[in-house]
Amino acid sequence: MRRWWIALIALLVGTLFFSSARAEDEPTPSPTPTREFAIKDGQPLLGGEPVKLWGLRCNNALMSPAVTERLINNLDHMADHGINLISVCLQGTNGGFPNVNAGPNAYAFNGRILPGFGRRLEQLVREADKRGMVVCLGLFMPRKDEGLRDEAAVKRGIEETAKVLADNKLRNVFVNLYQEFSHPYRSDHEIFQEPDGAAKKAKLTGWFKAVAPEVEVGICPNHESGSTVDYPGCEVMFFQEGMPIPESGFAVNVETADRDASGHEGVFNKYHIASLKKEWESYQGSARLALLFRSPYVEDVTGVQGTGPNFEAGGGGTGENDRGIRPYYDWLKTNVGRWQYPKHVKSD
Repeated sequence: MRRWWIALIALLVGTLFFSSARAEDEPTPSPTPTREFAIKDGQPLLGGEPVKLWGLRCNNALMSPAVTERLINNLDHMADHGINLISVCLQGTNGGFPNVNAGPNAYAFNGRILPGFGRRLEQLVREADKRGMVVCLGLFMPRKDEGLRDEAAVKRGIEETAKVLADNKLRNVFVNLYQEFSHPYRSDHEIFQEPDGAAKKAKLTGWFKAVAPEVEVGICPNHESGSTVDYPGCEVMFFQEGMPIPESGFAVNVETADRDASGHEGVFNKYHIASLKKEWESYQGSARLALLFRSPYVEDVTGVQGTGPNFEAGGGGTGENDRGIRPYYDWLKTNVGRWQYPKHVKSD
């Protein structure tokens, strides 16, 4: 009886060993590449087709599986109204009302990217690709960069993020390595500050491109810092708020100036609406220009209604009981048309 049990155990162990060996010998399936975002002569391309990008800033969208899913569930409605570009950030933006620091942070103190953020990023990027949409990925923010221990942690965070994109063949993406470079009082690491900003930006870019050379990169300066948009190695000309539009290259206003405010998010008066429409119209004439419309209604974590971040269009913004950014959706659908890759299509 004892010999029978010994033989059975030996058989089971051998079966497990050889099954494991076979599994290790089998190659891991290669990820399916998304459409490739590229820039040619200042013109953005997606999958080799020229595209005109109209965006919505959703920088706190990676903070949890439920919040990411909520954004994904709204992508079809966005595309139907002409939005074909979204932004997310691994170090989340201003958390707004009631806690400005409520946004996420995807990096450990040593720069290691937390696995859940990588998975959610891939999920979102692939869902965007299904709709022919592009994702602007931000890495570091002045509100969160102090969480990185030192410059070595910054380098590791950049390299690990680049590896997530490269290994998973996520190509419908362009990257903003640091939002608001040389912020007057929040940028904590010397490599994120003037002086010698051009050399520091080039160094940050070099770390990323060494791992993911095919992904386009830029760095957005703080609008009050005097730091330049362009620098050696810059591919995306990021700017924000009231900064002048760069005269050449693919230029992205990565943060339009707020007309609504935290605590009153999603509420606009007639002067706000007139100002917004004038700004949107200024981006219509050139395919090399793109904007990411920013509203605390979309990005505040919780918000005064307790429902944020809000990725739905919501109401018309006429008052506290009509909060939303529907004016942007409606203007796009009327003046630009729904997004049907690779073109916007106006209704008859």
